[in-house]
Amino acid sequence: MKERYLRLPQIALIVLALPLTRMAAQAPAPAGATTGPELRRERAAWEASSFLLATSLVLDERLRAFALAHQSRQLDRLAAGADILGTAGHIVPALVGTYVTSRLLGQDRFAAATLRVGLAYAASDAVESLLKPTVGRVRPNEGREPLTFRPFSAGGSFQSFPSAHVVHITSLASAVAMEAHRPWMTALAGVATTYVGMQRVYRDQHWSSDVVASGMLGVEIARTTMSWLHAREATR
Repeated sequence: MKERYLRLPQIALIVLALPLTRMAAQAPAPAGATTGPELRRERAAWEASSFLLATSLVLDERLRAFALAHQSRQLDRLAAGADILGTAGHIVPALVGTYVTSRLLGQDRFAAATLRVGLAYAASDAVESLLKPTVGRVRPNEGREPLTFRPFSAGGSFQSFPSAHVVHITSLASAVAMEAHRPWMTALAGVATTYVGMQRVYRDQHWSSDVVASGMLGVEIARTTMSWLHAREATR
């Protein structure tokens, strides 16, 4: 298939449509009513993420050049840990082991929470696996323009978005934070996702905008899945 070269304004509008549509879909509060803190935080987070995404699209090439210019053996060793946090080969056994152990110990509530987290992760992994070949964005290490696309490509060279590592860790960390309801867990989730995202740019596997958009995608899938699961359990 012939490669498609899209201009930056077009790409920005396409990618920003996700968070803007998500925010617009939220029904406004009636006149005189106050919105809850959770709704305000969610809107603020999506506004900040949208701005960060637009900025990363503009700076994709510069951030890649900066990362390549500052590679070192020490940073290579530091970056290796992100492969543990962001790959299914480590995440799935950890989830299964946690679920089985909690069941054996009679910790049914913890086991149920683990199952919900696992389902949120599975949903994000399914969406990521579908989008990656469909979008067909070129990887940075191919030496092409950042906005080079070959949709429905089976080759790994054109599967830069979304980042599997980032979608995995953001969905997992977000789901865990939602179950824990602890500020320190939310902060830890942010640190973990930032670490994995920076590693993908450092390794020259993804553009910075891939990382930001993948993080937004993982969080939204986890939030939607967890909300649906909790609502379903409440109706039983």
